[in-house]
Amino acid sequence: MIWEAIVDFIYPKVCVGCGTWGSFLCQECQERLDFVEQICPMCEQESLMGWTHPKCKTRWGMDGLISIYEYAEPVARAVVDGIKYGFNRELVKIVLKDFMFETGIDFDLLVPVPLHYYRKNWRGFNQAEELGKVIGSKLLIPVENVLLRTRKTKQQALMKTRRERENNIRGAFRISEKFKNSKLKKLKILLVDDVFTSGADMRECTKVLKKGGVEVVWGLALTH
Repeated sequence: MIWEAIVDFIYPKVCVGCGTWGSFLCQECQERLDFVEQICPMCEQESLMGWTHPKCKTRWGMDGLISIYEYAEPVARAVVDGIKYGFNRELVKIVLKDFMFETGIDFDLLVPVPLHYYRKNWRGFNQAEELGKVIGSKLLIPVENVLLRTRKTKQQALMKTRRERENNIRGAFRISEKFKNSKLKKLKILLVDDVFTSGADMRECTKVLKKGGVEVVWGLALTH
């Protein structure tokens, strides 16, 4: 208790949304975080409950997507930036405190979208893993690093078009040795990342997972 008070004095908690002192995200800013309308992960148009539209379904495509907040909302963007560039993992627990969702699917594994080791070492953690740990504990789903990023890609935020993002990320993932040899066959996987922008990362991960034998892949993103 005393140690926490000392830490708070030296490194005061400041709200990423409005700059007030006392917490990393004040109550007023938390209340501004409205849940976002769900979209189809393949065409990015509105979709009931986030299911992939029947016309958008493909053999290696995503089966659905759950997004929690809207990235365009200033507080939501500040939270994402606070996690990724402010290295603030406490924000993950705060914004997922009341998180609940239901797809009707019993997922076998929760899989974070991987970072390249260079970027992970620079940041000290993978934000998708941090989200996965909290969500996995709430849903009682084991979290596994099934995927590896094989090369350092350019930041997707720097790409201007959907095609550029898809070209940038193509071939950038593979299944780890631990999960080869049919260990993924018929599994249902929840793929987690912080932001679903064009969705190129998640769609590429899904393709790799399904080619590895996975039956169902849903995405879960903190924002879109």
